[in-house]
Amino acid sequence: AEWPLRPGICFYSLSKMMGLILQIVLLGLLSNVLYADSAAEPASSVRSEVVALKERMREDSLNIRKEMYSLFGDSHSSVLLLQVIELKKEVKGMQGLLQAQGEKIEDMESKLAEKMTEMGKGMESMVTRVDSKIEVMRSEVRLISQQKLTWQNSTYDDKLFSEYAVDGVYSLSGDLWGLNPIQHPVSGNDQRNFMMIIDLGGLFKIHTIKLWNRIDCCQENNLGVFIYADEELLGGIAESKPLYNFQANDQVYARKIYVKQSLAKNMNFREVQVFGSGPFDESEF
Repeated sequence: AEWPLRPGICFYSLSKMMGLILQIVLLGLLSNVLYADSAAEPASSVRSEVVALKERMREDSLNIRKEMYSLFGDSHSSVLLLQVIELKKEVKGMQGLLQAQGEKIEDMESKLAEKMTEMGKGMESMVTRVDSKIEVMRSEVRLISQQKLTWQNSTYDDKLFSEYAVDGVYSLSGDLWGLNPIQHPVSGNDQRNFMMIIDLGGLFKIHTIKLWNRIDCCQENNLGVFIYADEELLGGIAESKPLYNFQANDQVYARKIYVKQSLAKNMNFREVQVFGSGPFDESEF
């Protein structure tokens, strides 16, 4: 441990005390040798010198004790002082360790910032590419009605649902109850205002709408049907044929397609296909 005080003074005092002790021992031995064969008392000069040496030793011992006490104090204080010294050294060591860790953290933060910058640039490039692909996809005319939500105001026999008009099945089979189901509202010529709605799920630019007529029979049921893209009328059916095509104008945007029967007649279709591009947001217009 670090020695905080003056060790030279302590060592000097101890050596001085040891010298006095040796002098006393030597004088005692000398007096025993000189008067070993006689009962005579040692010379008064020798006795007085021994007494003087003892007195000096006592005084030096007291001085050494005072000096030791002044240097170290009591034992508890000495232990406490040593503990403080050790703690101080530990704190210095911890400060050095913290400084080293702080430098490592700063280095890691710098490297992380560089990586984040690189990743940010990469993400920007990726987002740009994705946006470009999305724009290409939105500009392509494609089928946008298949498997979308539908609704009709009645259903024949609770079996020929409106979703059959967007299920993707429109074969030449006449099996409307199995392989080639059709959309069909409640039958009866005395009923009016049959309607089916196709929800496109977003705002699309409408290009073409195709309606596939049933092929087993009753193709004339669809006479009088009108097709709307939201509120825009795209056309009506005036003759019986297997397939009807309605082309939209250049700036027709819609969220829903309405198929409405204007006459007191039924209507049934194998499939209704809506082709367009998008989706778009209203803020883009």
